[in-house]
Amino acid sequence: MKIFKGTTRAIPFDGTALTVGTFDGVHKGHRSIIEKLNERAQALGLHSLLVTFEPHPKIVVEKAGAPEIHLLTTIDEKIAVLQSTGLDSLVISRFTKSFAATSAEDFVRDTLVRKLKMKSIIIGHDHGFGRDRQGNDELLLKLSQELDFSVCTVAPVANGGQHISSTRIRQALLDGQVEAAAAMLGRPYAVTGRVVAGQKLGRQLGFPTANLLPNSVKLIPRSGIYATTVIIESCLHQSATYIGTRPTFAGVQRVVEVHVFDFDENLYGKEITVHFYRFLRDDRQFASTDELIERIKKDKIESIKYFANGG
Repeated sequence: MKIFKGTTRAIPFDGTALTVGTFDGVHKGHRSIIEKLNERAQALGLHSLLVTFEPHPKIVVEKAGAPEIHLLTTIDEKIAVLQSTGLDSLVISRFTKSFAATSAEDFVRDTLVRKLKMKSIIIGHDHGFGRDRQGNDELLLKLSQELDFSVCTVAPVANGGQHISSTRIRQALLDGQVEAAAAMLGRPYAVTGRVVAGQKLGRQLGFPTANLLPNSVKLIPRSGIYATTVIIESCLHQSATYIGTRPTFAGVQRVVEVHVFDFDENLYGKEITVHFYRFLRDDRQFASTDELIERIKKDKIESIKYFANGG
């Protein structure tokens, strides 16, 4: 997959079949669009291309006082997932306030057709684009006759009787429903970050942990204990992950701490990726460190049993 940053210059292809959107999470609904895009490109002899934006548009146009947006995938994570979809190319367009003011029609004419050489566009059923999201399939069909491109709309993908969406996945994660999120994503939810020095409370309790520092825009699931796996230098390990403020120790700052089973190497400064499989219990304050230690032992046993039973 070729990666192009920006849309200031025309791409070096004769014609493209493309789709455009934020694709946060690259979930099953997104993948159905990409599959249709690849099929369409092959049938028409075109180059398959996905256009996405960085930073996320909601971060740029967010109004003062609005809830802060947190993402399912950082741009690096999005690229990594898209590498496996069979796309020919990815265009990462910088999203700015001036770009947000571009009309939908100008975006189609100047960016998609003139610069990206669009001959076919594949969009989701509810896709909106351009200033105030005024662009839709109706506008595309109108312009397609004049500008000589075809339009294909892909039906939504359902899970549990509801359409899959990034919003639904975010809410599932905020509720601790990581298995529901995985069902919609098509893979376990993952958080990547660098290991930084912590207070070493886990080691003092007999359960050393890696203190993870994720990207600041990344969505972190509900506080609690999770059965997880962790990738360390391309190797997969079973683990249990704690998210919370450590109330037993009067903590304030929310942390993500990973206890890697049967592992005691120095991880400081290394980048690791945690995959969330099951929510085990809520974060809570314990009356004593001895009570906390006993609960951690049970958490570890429960996590080991989860993986022993096939996940």
